[in-house]
Amino acid sequence: MDIREFTQEFQDSIKLAVEMGNTDYDEELASAILEYIEDNGEVNVPELCAFQKTRTRITAYDYNDEAESLDLFYLIKADTLLGKINKGKVDQGFNYLMSFYRESMNGTLLKAVNVGNNDEIAEVAKLVKSTKGKINQLRLYVITDGLTDPDAAGAAVESDDGEYIIEFNIWDMQRVYQQHNIRAGKEKVEIDFPTEYNTELQCLKMSEENPFIDAYMAIIPGVTLAKIYKKYQQVLLEKNVRTFLQFKGKVNKGIRKTLREEPDMFFSYNNGISTTASEIDVKDIDGMLYITRLYDWQIVNGGQTTASIAALMNDRDVELKKVFVPMKVSVIRDAENSEELIKAISTSANSQTAIKNSDFSANEPYLVDMEKFSRSEWVPNGKSKPVCKWYFERTRGQYLDQLAQLNGFNEKSFKREYPKNQKITKTDIAKYESSWNMQPYNVCRGAEKNYTLFVSDIKRDKPVVTGNYFKHTIAKCILFNTIDSIVKSKRLGGYKANMNTYLMAAISFLSDRNLDLTYIWEHQAVQQDVINRIEELIPLIWNHLTGSSNSGNQSSNVGEWSKKPECWNRLKLKLGELDKFDQNLMQTETNEDGSYLNEAQQNKIQEAETIEANYWFALANWAKTSDQLSPLERKAAFNFGTMRSRNRAFKSLKQAQFALKIVEKAEELGFENKNKTNCDD
Repeated sequence: MDIREFTQEFQDSIKLAVEMGNTDYDEELASAILEYIEDNGEVNVPELCAFQKTRTRITAYDYNDEAESLDLFYLIKADTLLGKINKGKVDQGFNYLMSFYRESMNGTLLKAVNVGNNDEIAEVAKLVKSTKGKINQLRLYVITDGLTDPDAAGAAVESDDGEYIIEFNIWDMQRVYQQHNIRAGKEKVEIDFPTEYNTELQCLKMSEENPFIDAYMAIIPGVTLAKIYKKYQQVLLEKNVRTFLQFKGKVNKGIRKTLREEPDMFFSYNNGISTTASEIDVKDIDGMLYITRLYDWQIVNGGQTTASIAALMNDRDVELKKVFVPMKVSVIRDAENSEELIKAISTSANSQTAIKNSDFSANEPYLVDMEKFSRSEWVPNGKSKPVCKWYFERTRGQYLDQLAQLNGFNEKSFKREYPKNQKITKTDIAKYESSWNMQPYNVCRGAEKNYTLFVSDIKRDKPVVTGNYFKHTIAKCILFNTIDSIVKSKRLGGYKANMNTYLMAAISFLSDRNLDLTYIWEHQAVQQDVINRIEELIPLIWNHLTGSSNSGNQSSNVGEWSKKPECWNRLKLKLGELDKFDQNLMQTETNEDGSYLNEAQQNKIQEAETIEANYWFALANWAKTSDQLSPLERKAAFNFGTMRSRNRAFKSLKQAQFALKIVEKAEELGFENKNKTNCDD
């Protein structure tokens, strides 16, 4: 598939998403391009925020405080398929973004435009202003479905005050197509050191003969390593068990400190990187070996080192020319067992540093099980034959990766079976579950931080993933998306993400976390009564978050207020004054496969519930005085009496069956009581 065919399919998929989700074309286009940039590992989690006035425009933003970077994006649509976007338009796009940044900083962005203080763009402006003195790089991105000149972006420059570096980046369809081909395995990482990086790596080959691997030791300049990573990004780390943690830990901060303060000591302080390759080209000069080319190059240990160096490539405080990195290259000669060998090398190399909760391996049983059910559970389609499933992406970029391996009929079949709008990620699940578990304040802390907390809960609670568990997770996804759609339609102006998670938590609270999720899964839609309640809750929660009422928040910063447990605790007091959901909206017991109980099963529960409390107390007393039944059965009879005296229903079919067996056994042993049920005369 050439670039024209790819672009046509790319645009067709966007049109389909717009049609199915009734969304805006520009938003879907920007989101699709951003997905490839995320897949490349270049950015974190960009948020859409379309805004424009005469000389100031923006499409999306991404602030990563731990990496000390702020990214601003602007979308330029091509007039035709693969239409040319000239340098003037690209420069204009960068100027729009730079103007947005400056006006946010000096507080003039929202003047002369009809925008309220609670509008989303006002919040983004506050966020941008809050980054003053906290960022090392401001990265401006022009994204487009057209084509641009390779040199249209220009070189990075230093800000006027010298506080940060300004980078100019372009992602056009050529770049998107390249990322697609990398994912498809059609474009391998091949490093030509003398041609592309004006260097050759002096090396030492290990003399011991090994039928499986040829091993080399070399030294790679920090500048060269940074340039290679900037070009290939996350693709270099595909076989690495960890991904870049953006200076989160002491190790990464130590790397940054050394690079800034003692770059010439980096070689001595750092353990270096461990890499693999399928082939290697070396040349001999006066008895010394030099690496000139590497094929299918992968960094299996040292991703933190590599990405840290690349992140500081334009840092004015780093003399990268003084930085050199020890490098081990294992050239895999046994092609048949290359995957196993690379995995063994990667695991051994990474064993020196413990993997923390925040690294939550993609091979964690919880995620593996979720993936397994997502590939086997068909979406209910009434009486028709099911045609699609929900796709859980266990590793980042997995959906695009799998799609890139297909073409023609197989590609269309995959898209039909796994529609793009039915793809969910690990951070999505964390968002749904944390909201449902009434922790909206964690969700408001951001996708990555919430995911880390969610992982800790998973490791502690060890939930068993079954088909029913997966279906209920998808039901929560559908509920969350429904809430999102309703909130969006209200055009509140901002804080949609905060509203979504607090509304989800409110629904969970008002249903005692027992909403009928099986109904939502089977109908792929939320009950109308629940939708009505969401509509009713919006004013209450909006006022609570924004401080529009006297009992609202205690901070002028809604973003910070919503991150506090106190915000949720105060909202719960207000929710406690409202009526709970009706019983007919509650989750009735289901069978292990998630199906509703049949009529006979429901009748068993109803039969148990007709037995009065006095009957149970009399039975328990008789059993005790006559020493009949087992201690467990006697205790259960008394508990059933207490339960029924408080008008509580039987929780499960199993519990009802146990109760009826006790009654049957007691009556066979001679127990009699005329006031057994409400229906007796």
